[in-house]
Amino acid sequence: MNKYLLSYIKLKYPNSNNFKFYDNSIIFTNNGHKYVIKKNKNDYLSLYKYLDSRGFIYLPKLEYIDKNIYVYKYENDLFIPSEQKISDLVRLIALLHNKTVYYKDISKDEVKEIYEKLSYKISDTYMYYEDIISMIEGNIYMSPSYYMLARNISSFFNVLDFCKKTLDSWYELMKNKTKKREVLLHNNLDLSHVITNKESKLISFDKARRDIPIYDFIYLYKKCYDKYDFTSLYKEYLTKFQLLEEEKILMYIILFIPKKVSLNDSEIKNVIEVSKLCNYLYITNNLFMEDKSINPQKQNSDVNK
Repeated sequence: MNKYLLSYIKLKYPNSNNFKFYDNSIIFTNNGHKYVIKKNKNDYLSLYKYLDSRGFIYLPKLEYIDKNIYVYKYENDLFIPSEQKISDLVRLIALLHNKTVYYKDISKDEVKEIYEKLSYKISDTYMYYEDIISMIEGNIYMSPSYYMLARNISSFFNVLDFCKKTLDSWYELMKNKTKKREVLLHNNLDLSHVITNKESKLISFDKARRDIPIYDFIYLYKKCYDKYDFTSLYKEYLTKFQLLEEEKILMYIILFIPKKVSLNDSEIKNVIEVSKLCNYLYITNNLFMEDKSINPQKQNSDVNK
């Protein structure tokens, strides 16, 4: 990739120097100005024109583009606390969704497909943990990770029961709907993809796609749920872009389905993995309960009770 990009730099910017190489990009200097070059994977010119037409201006200045590569002006990223940076990122994503939202037809088959995929994932996860707990109970002595799993397995099953019941409710809500909302999803959120200077800007739209709004928040939450206060971040997102009730329901179903812990020969790693999963479910439940407390008329019971 770097050789390919470097050949473009030498062709288009023969006076360039001071190269910095990254996995998918090169930062270089030409005539005293710094630029970033990346491969054009997602028709960036159309993307820029579309976002400009929608009034989303929080992008770096595009300097050159063709069907193979694009070059944009490099901007220094000011050092700010990561808590403030992720807040800027959530605000930009909410604005992106706000500026690009539209209603699209949805068929009964599409709703049924979502329902069946999630239903299978819930059932498959349930059976996975049933098999694990049966294996654990067959041991005379439990390892620390097995003991931790056994102590918390009822919470896992409660969460999965909650997901199944809520998914059924979502299906009843959606099966007669004819419209859904779609937005442009960034689909690759990371703190390194927001540049803070005079104003924050969003970069790296290589994986951008159109879908319902919840997936950007889900991606970011699963990536760093334990590092930041996502209850506050979620509230901040909602101030710029309100989710519909069916979107919230689907988001929580996806968030709550526990991942399958991979147990191996390292007991230390096993304890860490089980501990992380328990912590994930605890933090996610707090986010859910805080969200429901804002609308008490819609509040359900704690998913772990």
